[in-house]
Amino acid sequence: MDQLIVLRVSGGNGVDLNGAKLHTQAEVAKALEKICAGNSNMSVSVEVTDSESYEAIGAAIYGSHRAGFSGERFRLVINGKPQEI
Repeated sequence: MDQLIVLRVSGGNGVDLNGAKLHTQAEVAKALEKICAGNSNMSVSVEVTDSESYEAIGAAIYGSHRAGFSGERFRLVINGKPQEI
């Protein structure tokens, strides 16, 4: 079973990853690559509680994809509801 990394988006303050605030695709990708170095059994869940934080949502999605998370290794949840990508 994959280990799950949770990226949280709420209140328009960027992307939260274990207490660290990330604001760009590059920051998200770099942080994910660092966490996942040498471990291919990881998945990412982007959990959004403020669906109007478009910039942060985009940074989380595209940064995750840039770090190699897509398909079955990526999920997006907005206000508790899984989304199809």
